[in-house]
Amino acid sequence: MENATREGLTRRTFVAGVGLSTLGAITTGMLGCAPEGISTKEASTTSGQAETKSTSASASDVAMTETVEADVVVIGTGVSGLTAAISAAENGANVTVIEKLDGLKKVYAHSITAVGTSFQKELGEDWSPEELVAFWNQYPDSESFMDHEAQLFAAQHSAESIDWLIEHGVDIVGVTVPPTNPFQVPARTFVTSADRDGVKAYLEPLKAKAEELGVEFRFSTEATKIVIDGTGSVTGLETVSGSTGTLFKLKSLIVAAGGFGASPDLLRLYAPRTPNCSTFDGESKGFALIQAPKIGADVVAPGGTMAYFVNVDGGYTDNPGQGLFVNREGKRWVNENLYFLDRAGIAYKQGITEYWALYDATLYDQVAAQTGEKGLASGSIVTANTIEELARAMNVNVATLKNTVDEYNEFCATGKDTAFGKPATRMGRVFDPNSTKAYDLDLIDKEFTLLNPLATPPFYAINATVQTTALSGTTGGMRTNTNGEVLDIEGSPIPNLYAVGESANGHLIGYFYPQSGTSLCMCFCFGRYAGAAAAENAKG
Repeated sequence: MENATREGLTRRTFVAGVGLSTLGAITTGMLGCAPEGISTKEASTTSGQAETKSTSASASDVAMTETVEADVVVIGTGVSGLTAAISAAENGANVTVIEKLDGLKKVYAHSITAVGTSFQKELGEDWSPEELVAFWNQYPDSESFMDHEAQLFAAQHSAESIDWLIEHGVDIVGVTVPPTNPFQVPARTFVTSADRDGVKAYLEPLKAKAEELGVEFRFSTEATKIVIDGTGSVTGLETVSGSTGTLFKLKSLIVAAGGFGASPDLLRLYAPRTPNCSTFDGESKGFALIQAPKIGADVVAPGGTMAYFVNVDGGYTDNPGQGLFVNREGKRWVNENLYFLDRAGIAYKQGITEYWALYDATLYDQVAAQTGEKGLASGSIVTANTIEELARAMNVNVATLKNTVDEYNEFCATGKDTAFGKPATRMGRVFDPNSTKAYDLDLIDKEFTLLNPLATPPFYAINATVQTTALSGTTGGMRTNTNGEVLDIEGSPIPNLYAVGESANGHLIGYFYPQSGTSLCMCFCFGRYAGAAAAENAKG
């Protein structure tokens, strides 16, 4: 057995080991702290006992009255599921896709990360796949469980994924930098003509292509159990639609059932690093994680979710980091100019669930005034004419905040931040303000002043709180290889079983999300290769 680590947890240790039935005894004080591991045998027993708590009892009790023979069955109509279905069909398989909703699932994803594309070559800027992988792993906490070879595989095939999407009806309009990161170099955020609407951008054209290839869709059909034989091979899938239970006798099964954001128990168990994590994405209840111990699949769960910090009253963003950010103690805690997801990851490590962003009157009007009266009325924004009064309004130590502001103002005066290394100014790229598009490919250069003193009263402090509901993703699921084959706890493929997307991303994405578009990069790459492998397997 491998030893447990507090940063990355696998099924060999705590994460799949502690059953949901034990949560009542361990949830107190659990956030930010992972208990030590228990044995694989205990893990299978306790996790199996927990299954009924996360699966609908009525659905589980429905008898299987219908039997259907199938080549390849895909669970889920998200981006990875549809991609896998298309790939399997194009490789000669008869494919059935089941979806528990009555239509396509809402998709929050909108941009894709890729390198080595013709779009980037035309701009004259690019990264190698190795550089992209290095970026994904810039924080070394995940070294014990991340699969760098699989990450490199996704990066190497990312340009291929962009071409594949275009060939399959997705209207990729080009590469840009996102509004959340004006300093992104090289530009590696690919967007579609559908803007931020993931259903129109990806799901609708991919579903149309799948139907053109003869893929069968069964909506309002919930997967309830993966069936294995005495050798451990996957031979079937039990599903429920209304009062009808259907057993699919299949040759290949692809799990693309999403993550576990709708299960409060699984969030407490598998995302202890995310502060104040609440449920989100109401359809994904952790099918892959629930089934894994019953079929002997290895699980990798880094312990976090996608998250970032926002003001609860909305409207506030300081993506470049032009303000002074302090924690509840009144101390500066980060280089504010870091990418907003980097800041979230650092906050995870420091146990920060909220912080204050400070501005003087001049900068507030430029950067944050749009949050406005609602925040001031609710108290999520406080204002005062002196730093001492501001500290009292923030309920932080007066002397500490005064010292923090004095030091920061000195950095601003000298133009050198010796504490955190934030530059005084930095050139970035932003969308053309004359464009009405949310994702404008016509970027213009802009210089950002980042070291701005708190000099002109009144002073403002904007409260930013960690939000998990703003993004839909979780990290943690079945461990797979580059063909999407699910691996058991010894590292061997489980025959006939594949997993993609959030059902299998724990070894690909760390405890915090590194960059917008990373998840889709993984989904499209491994969806394509898992679909092809499942089709080949189905040929016998």
